[in-house]
Amino acid sequence: MALKFVNVTELHDKVSEILRNLEKQDVIVTYRGRPKALIRPMTESDLEDYVLAHHPRFQRALETAYQDVKANRISSLEDLIVQTKEELGVER
Repeated sequence: MALKFVNVTELHDKVSEILRNLEKQDVIVTYRGRPKALIRPMTESDLEDYVLAHHPRFQRALETAYQDVKANRISSLEDLIVQTKEELGVER
């Protein structure tokens, strides 16, 4: 996918055109010659993923999971199934 560079003034003047062309190219917005933002296409699914991934509670859950992996406090799927069946009183 191609990249297009626009400065803030061009973005202001051509925002509709730039947004219409996002399917063809991502846009790097520059301010005083330095990159400041990336504008790229986003679907509703992308938005849901973004909101979830940046939610504080999800971030804490990821950190907890990461610490559990580092401390070897993990179980295989098979072990979890056996444990759950035992807790529910379900036969194997």
